[in-house]
Amino acid sequence: MSLGALGFLGWRVWSTRPSNKFQEPLFAAPRFSFMDSDGKVFSSDELKGKVWVVDFIFSHCAGSCPMLSQKMRDLQEAWKGNPDLRLVTFTVDPERDTAPVLKQYAEDYRADTSQWVFLTGKKDDIYQTIRDGFREIAARDEQAGPGFDFIHTTRMVLVDGNGEIRGLYDGEDDKDVQKLRQDIQYLMSSWSHA
Repeated sequence: MSLGALGFLGWRVWSTRPSNKFQEPLFAAPRFSFMDSDGKVFSSDELKGKVWVVDFIFSHCAGSCPMLSQKMRDLQEAWKGNPDLRLVTFTVDPERDTAPVLKQYAEDYRADTSQWVFLTGKKDDIYQTIRDGFREIAARDEQAGPGFDFIHTTRMVLVDGNGEIRGLYDGEDDKDVQKLRQDIQYLMSSWSHA
């Protein structure tokens, strides 16, 4: 075997290895049913058997949300058209982020909504899912100005095909996002061979 072939084999093994952040299941992802950007009901049942990544944004955000959405778009591009990976974005401002608003947001990020879904619903239900289900932060900040009026996590959550949360990654940290990509690759590889 040539050195080049050995190097490629080594890269393949490395690229499908879980990162040092990759963990055994942390806890089960919540079950949910909300409205997507097309105004249709989307439930967690549609994610069974899929690897999925979750993030939390609001459409008029002037802080971290555009960067998080760009990271999600990068994931969409990396696994474009792969039906075994889904991306799920929850709004933390469901009163403003109606289905038509999220539809425009999805278009702005060139989202393929067959792979990347944007969810809204009743505020109490969304917040219960985020806080109790994903154990993450979402709150209105009455003191902050427009574009900064919601406090929310910048974590990206990785969920396996059994609906178990496998890792939490800081979407503002490029090294963490690279670890997320490694862990997605590992799960996708192991899931397809399971």
